[in-house]
Amino acid sequence: MAKLGSLDELKKYAAARSVGRADKTVLAVGAATCGIAAGAKDTIKALEDAIKANGVSGAEVVETGCLGFCYAEPLVEVRAPGAVPVRYAGVDAALARRIIKEHIIGGAVVEGAILSKEVPR
Repeated sequence: MAKLGSLDELKKYAAARSVGRADKTVLAVGAATCGIAAGAKDTIKALEDAIKANGVSGAEVVETGCLGFCYAEPLVEVRAPGAVPVRYAGVDAALARRIIKEHIIGGAVVEGAILSKEVPR
């Protein structure tokens, strides 16, 4: 790989390889060892089941590596087009269903479950 010569080149490189998509909401679930040990596989299944049960289109669940907050696993990061990414902590099956209904369908974050929101640049 060629060396990157500037911050702008790095930003372009990162954007081209981003898990987020311009046409779809991505629910990234931390599925490294810490996430799996905390129940991420059950979280993934609950999210997928809720998407299907509610007939949601335009959203997909993806497994990702560690999101850096092992103490708060299972983590789900919601990356919606044009919105600031939101990270939810301690996502069990019940919270996964709430995320789909309240955040993905309803458009409102699930208060009390947010680990962090990224600051827009």
